[in-house]
Amino acid sequence: MLRLLPEGWEAKAKELGAFQRACGIKSPEELLSLVLLYLTEGESFAGTGALLKLSAGADLSKMAVFKRMQKCGEWLKWLCEYIYRRAGLLIEKPNWLKGKNAILVDGSGEVKCTDEKQYFMLHYSIDLFTLCGREFLITDMKTGEKPVNFKKIGKDDIIIADRAYGRLRCISYAQNRQADYVLRIRANAFNLYDEGGQKTDLLERFSGLKEGETAEITEQCVINDRYEPVRLCVVRKDESSERKGMKRLVKTNRRKRGGIAVSEQQQEYNKYIIVMTSLGQEASTSQVLELYRERRQIALAFKRLKSIFRYNEMPARLPENIRTWFYGKPLLAALCETLVNTGRFSPSA
Repeated sequence: MLRLLPEGWEAKAKELGAFQRACGIKSPEELLSLVLLYLTEGESFAGTGALLKLSAGADLSKMAVFKRMQKCGEWLKWLCEYIYRRAGLLIEKPNWLKGKNAILVDGSGEVKCTDEKQYFMLHYSIDLFTLCGREFLITDMKTGEKPVNFKKIGKDDIIIADRAYGRLRCISYAQNRQADYVLRIRANAFNLYDEGGQKTDLLERFSGLKEGETAEITEQCVINDRYEPVRLCVVRKDESSERKGMKRLVKTNRRKRGGIAVSEQQQEYNKYIIVMTSLGQEASTSQVLELYRERRQIALAFKRLKSIFRYNEMPARLPENIRTWFYGKPLLAALCETLVNTGRFSPSA
């Protein structure tokens, strides 16, 4: 596995503060072994220390493991970016986004921290093209997905988010922060009006679209008692995507709405992906939709991590440890995938 790591990875551990002194852990290689043990089998700082003692004879207390993990976040981020870039897993930033930061914001529910018998929500914001994390926040499940959870959004940022954030308050928040946005909207999130002040029926406006066709319109919405223009970009789904969308709607209604049937309006909205954006004509309709599609790919990757690598079971709640966990799991996934694709296994394995 060490052959997959970039040249100078050990020196980088020292430069970024992950490895500062040889106390219990004598080298960056031993530190990486400790991190991988923590990410896979340790489940807790105490458990990681106990397994380390059994496997390598090193004696580290719970607090010693905790402190080691606290300092590894930036190092793991550097390793993760290298592995993903070399494997072609990072998305190349398009030229039209020069000078802009595409920031994916999302929330992952049912996150279990330490051995507490309750669940939390992880809110995170990351750069879509580098996977560099901006913010990590653990809250109770009641807090919900809100734009105000993210304090570092600012000028030259583009907030990219799913339907949970496709509300007027997110538009208002972006405006106050001098940021742009690309947000998917859902049925009945808010009213849209034409130039004459009449309500717009989006389903009627887009009903003529055929599979794979795109369109855009500019309408108005009311923010702070004032009409504000909003650009809407839409693509008609193909039959396969519609079926998958219906399955998700049925599952969501069962989990969150007491099992009620999918409404006719939900079925109609499921035929489209509709996003609203503050980006001007420097971004075409297809470019706006592609930006949202790329966000979806990252979200699916995190969902896969959650199911395969227990991404939602965090041994700690502090931001520094969350950062280690956040970058360590994708690194572990990338290393496993590279080993599988290249067939680099020991003959005796």
